[in-house]
Amino acid sequence: MSAPRSYDAIVIGGGTSGLVAAAYLAKARRKVLLLEAQDKFGGLCAPVNLGAGFSATGGAHMLYALDPLVMRDLKLARKGLRFEGREIALTGLRSDGKHIVIHRDIHDTAASLAVHSQRDAETWPRFRKELFDLARAMRSLWWESHGAMPSGGKRQKLDRIARVSAAAWLGSWFEGEALKGTLCFDAVAGGVSVLEPGSALALVWRAAQEMLGLQGAVAIPQGGLIALVDSLVSVATEAGCELRTGARVKSLIPDQGRVVGVRIETGETCFAPMVLSAVSCRQTLSDLLPNGACGIARQAVEIRNASVLGEASLLFTLRSVPPFGGVSVPTACRFILAEKPETYVSAEMAAREGRLGDELPVAFVVPTLSDPSLAPPGQHILSALIRPVPRRPVENWSTLKAELARRVAGEIEKLAPGFSRAISHIEILSPDDIDDGYPVTVPRMLSNAAQRIEAPVAGLFLCGADAEPVPAISGRAARIAASLALAGQP
Repeated sequence: MSAPRSYDAIVIGGGTSGLVAAAYLAKARRKVLLLEAQDKFGGLCAPVNLGAGFSATGGAHMLYALDPLVMRDLKLARKGLRFEGREIALTGLRSDGKHIVIHRDIHDTAASLAVHSQRDAETWPRFRKELFDLARAMRSLWWESHGAMPSGGKRQKLDRIARVSAAAWLGSWFEGEALKGTLCFDAVAGGVSVLEPGSALALVWRAAQEMLGLQGAVAIPQGGLIALVDSLVSVATEAGCELRTGARVKSLIPDQGRVVGVRIETGETCFAPMVLSAVSCRQTLSDLLPNGACGIARQAVEIRNASVLGEASLLFTLRSVPPFGGVSVPTACRFILAEKPETYVSAEMAAREGRLGDELPVAFVVPTLSDPSLAPPGQHILSALIRPVPRRPVENWSTLKAELARRVAGEIEKLAPGFSRAISHIEILSPDDIDDGYPVTVPRMLSNAAQRIEAPVAGLFLCGADAEPVPAISGRAARIAASLALAGQP
């Protein structure tokens, strides 16, 4: 067994959050060790083999919440991180072919909505303005370590929104079921119910995000999310960070009320005055911290992280992309399959019973239409996200995966005949493959970054998805966690 080694900081997890935290700490001239359990960096952004001689990110294929300060401070553009576009439209697909296209241009959006409801077309500019104004007012709370809620009239509006569901709030603005169904998808991230009080606040959070200088924008990186991972690895390495793969942390080491290091499954022990964890709160405090250490009860952590609603992602490799029938839609687009809010309610009720619903809300993109280099010539990738689905189904997910893929492909086939015949390969990530996170709640969304990041154990900081108000590929929590950790050190 090797002798213990000492560092200034240890980071657990080599996904995007862990890499961001390690890069900030190393650039602050700290001796940093990053430990990744898998054999490659990236977490859900790591590449998977799709057959036919190419690979792609297994999870998300677009970014909408990457922290602008991370882009600037780590100079990711200099590392080659580029984007194909930042004005990707949102399209609600409908079985009658009267698809709704939500553009950045409010007039184009109003024209699309007028086909369904003239009232909704007239209301849209006012709704979007109020949503974006409230979202900007919340950035202090969500983007700063010790930020606060806005005051005055905006505070009163946000207090009301925090007490209503997304379905009810959207229903107070719009009458069209298709529009409400399209907008609801972003409200159910992190296991939230579309009927749950406070789920409307998740829509405000989404609108607060910025990509490439545009609020509420969505962008597809050139080369996929793998390009983001590669740029972060490059920054961390050049800053002097020691990066290890295949190094699974067995446990945290507590001493006199604080965390002072980690034990690796290989038997190696590493010490540091600050440990930043990019894995889930449940795994960090329940699995890695010895039960009862520092006054933390494992059972309490497990209970507060319990959630029956999860999400799954599918990656289809296609020989071609069949066109959608009906109203013409942009090729570079984020598509939503959920014609009404009740689609989410039906899926949720089924998920709570441990089964797939008869209707499943689906969001998907075809990133190869924006960046053909992601696949060999003539082939395409369709990346889909499905939520809610049962986190713990009656049938185990190893059995249910095939059924989920068949159902999603069938729903897309209805709108794009020939889709199923074009599929050459499918990769599936179920809730079993995605780290259990801390459920999104109103208190979590109304807490500042320090409250989400500082663990109830001295010397330990959370910097992964659990430390964000809503799970996202952001890097913001990791940036703030690094600054909070450094602030406590000489």
